[in-house]
Amino acid sequence: MFALQVSYPVRDYEAFKKVFDTDPVGRAALGARSVRLFRDADDPNSVTVLLDFDTKDAANVFLERLRSDVWDKPEVIGQLMTAAPTARILEETAREGQGAG
Repeated sequence: MFALQVSYPVRDYEAFKKVFDTDPVGRAALGARSVRLFRDADDPNSVTVLLDFDTKDAANVFLERLRSDVWDKPEVIGQLMTAAPTARILEETAREGQGAG
């Protein structure tokens, strides 16, 4: 399992969440098995999204689509972000606790 971790420094969480909920890239259609949205407990405008994928290739395809369809649009990023989002792909090597397989 691979996770795409995206960090967003947002101007306004509610405005970001409204766009996020429209799913402009099509998460499920591009292979995202699950999506989790987090806010920093001390900075509610620091947002992290974790998307799970079966393969690294699927995570890369989604990331490239996210960049081309959303991040490369100045009208979206300029209105919603205080800086450019960052992303990295993580490989799961162990899982414990509830939901462990």
